[in-house]
Amino acid sequence: METVSVVIPTYNSSAYIMHALESALNQTYDNLEVIVADDASTDDTCAIVRKLEDPRVKLIERTENEGGAAARNTAIRAATGRYIAFLDSDDYWMPNKLSVQIGQMLDKQANFSCTNYIIKTQKDEVLFEVPELIDYNRLLRSNIIGTSTAVYDTALIGKVFMPALPLAEDFATWLNIVRQCDYALGIREALSYRIRRPASLSSQIVRMRYYTYKVYRDTQGLSLVKSLNLIFRDFINSLWKRLRRVYVS
Repeated sequence: METVSVVIPTYNSSAYIMHALESALNQTYDNLEVIVADDASTDDTCAIVRKLEDPRVKLIERTENEGGAAARNTAIRAATGRYIAFLDSDDYWMPNKLSVQIGQMLDKQANFSCTNYIIKTQKDEVLFEVPELIDYNRLLRSNIIGTSTAVYDTALIGKVFMPALPLAEDFATWLNIVRQCDYALGIREALSYRIRRPASLSSQIVRMRYYTYKVYRDTQGLSLVKSLNLIFRDFINSLWKRLRRVYVS
């Protein structure tokens, strides 16, 4: 059984980090390491992580706050596992998440995969579904890969690092990976919970659109016209999805 390196970036996550850690450590997949890269938190996040007496947990305390991409890259550099699995500090996994995902990647010889997930807000829970295969052109239209569902195989594609963007850095990374390995395998089982807080970065819609545009232009080299067209189409699709959400509770 190959080692999975679970990458968890943190910044002032004391209210959430233990739930995320427990969901990783309680996986039915036994061979894993959990690398917490703290981005110079000013709360007691690191103290909470240090209390865990589990040799699988490695805490890296960064001295400068440089954002989620830098924190994830710090953890990726320290990772020793064949597989890199991403888990945000305020999200959590179902206990069989890695067993199911690694098993399907091996069965289908996939280098990169993601899963369905549930978006959990203060008011409701919404199921987000992914297609079985996600190629580059499909992914360009919208970032349908949830960060805390993504896993890639370093033995086949090497370590892939995130560009230094304050938002949409995950989108740029998935596009770069899919360009390298042709597609992402979509596992149509809800294996992760994404916690959406009102003040979260991803809730800042205007800024997110701007940095999505920068992903298209600066990291993918798309033309101005194509970039704006993709932004517009994604906006329309987002409105349509809001009208036909699948509520799970």
